[in-house]
Amino acid sequence: MDQFHPPALDYSRIPESLREIFETIENELTWLHGRWIMYRQLFGADQQTLDLLNQSAPTFFGMLQFLWLDYVVLEICSLTDRPRSFGRDNLVLRQLYEQLDREKYADLAARLEEKDQAVEQSCGKLRTIRNRRIAHRDQRSALGAYQTPILGVSRKDVDDALAAMRDYVNCFRVEFMESEMAFDQFELPDDATTLLSRLQAAVQSPEPQSDAN
Repeated sequence: MDQFHPPALDYSRIPESLREIFETIENELTWLHGRWIMYRQLFGADQQTLDLLNQSAPTFFGMLQFLWLDYVVLEICSLTDRPRSFGRDNLVLRQLYEQLDREKYADLAARLEEKDQAVEQSCGKLRTIRNRRIAHRDQRSALGAYQTPILGVSRKDVDDALAAMRDYVNCFRVEFMESEMAFDQFELPDDATTLLSRLQAAVQSPEPQSDAN
């Protein structure tokens, strides 16, 4: 199956030192939204959709739901981590500020600083979950030592984090490209609705009857 590629965009107005960084971050954030949109199509739509999944393969889709959600959390955290760790640069949103000429683009730098606070606030809980349960197995968390549960992720947690990330990246984008990217409107030619329609057709079709001997 051929991989789907979004239309080519012109990044030539972005400073050369940041061009590849921004293009890669924007591409990763776009696909992250695509994965989240498909998650919502499968597991956040309506009861009828959930009934269809449970009728088709409940164990499989039950596991997939938790794995998919954890993977989205990992992706969010990897894009919003510290700009450096163990002496190496990380490809994260913060690099758009760190490697910006902050004297030349002082106003943009100030806006990015403000929006970075919103990113940190919205991603803080997800990062804790990533550190204590997904990427590592914190013993005290696993054994229930904390009075307040920290291991669960809600759809609102993810929605809030993605909204803050969109705001940060689009702040940078508008400065140089004079337009925003509609990350949350990303469309795929074959998304989860394609799977759902085929599952629906499968459960509605009569089962073949074997010939009696």
